[in-house]
Amino acid sequence: MSRRIRPVWLALTAAAVLLPSVAGCSVIGLEPTEPLACEGESAPTTAPGEAGVLLTVAEGTSAWDLVTVVYADGVVVRAAGGSSAADVEAAEAAASSASGSSDQSTDSAASSGDPASPWTTGYLLPCAVAELRERAESSLFGSPEFGRVGVPDQEWTYFRYDNGISSASAEVHAYGLGLTEGLEWSERRARDDLDALTEVLRVNLVLTDEPVPVAAVQVDGEMPEGAQLPSTWPGPPATELLGDDGCGVVAEDGAIKAWAYALTDGLGDAGAELHARALPPGVTGCE
Repeated sequence: MSRRIRPVWLALTAAAVLLPSVAGCSVIGLEPTEPLACEGESAPTTAPGEAGVLLTVAEGTSAWDLVTVVYADGVVVRAAGGSSAADVEAAEAAASSASGSSDQSTDSAASSGDPASPWTTGYLLPCAVAELRERAESSLFGSPEFGRVGVPDQEWTYFRYDNGISSASAEVHAYGLGLTEGLEWSERRARDDLDALTEVLRVNLVLTDEPVPVAAVQVDGEMPEGAQLPSTWPGPPATELLGDDGCGVVAEDGAIKAWAYALTDGLGDAGAELHARALPPGVTGCE
């Protein structure tokens, strides 16, 4: 995996940009947060998905609004545009102006090496991965309460951590915006602990910006009554794909075609209630 390396002290997600402390400063004090030295350590040489998923971060209305995936070997993939879901409304608008050329555009997008994949690469050095593990276990295990901020119309941030033996997850309302209205003192402390986790990720991530092929496409939601996926949809029929759980995955050879179709043509009259999400390697979907 070739690398065009540029270290970043930028925020990884919207949740990590606006920490409750002063931007660019440590969670506890006002000293600038520096990346770990990790002397003598090298970047991972593995590809995304060769190691298990260690941490996922999602931002929006669902834990499947993935923006960051950290693997146990230190490989990181992130949705550079801030979302791993197809913009169905934009896709449908583009399709309506394409004058019936959707099949051709889909085949072109699928055969060009998945240029529209939202995922790009980065990495953490081994000592940063160790620190990330420590912070994740102290902030996510034990069922901490993060509360709900008393400010309407705020999104949620979703964390899921898996150390290979046990896992923990959290849904945090209006995280990273510095809002504390309506929170108990213990909930504020829990958020402070979570800040330490996102800060490790924020300052130690090195972006290499290599594109990551779409490994699978998840389609989830509720099929509106009377709606159908377009007849040219390259994946399974909606009833077969969604099943009883309202979630299905198109994998392997069909994934790139399904993703290209979702981007160029949308999901037709079913698109208002369904979401197509590009999954990176190692993320199985619908769990």
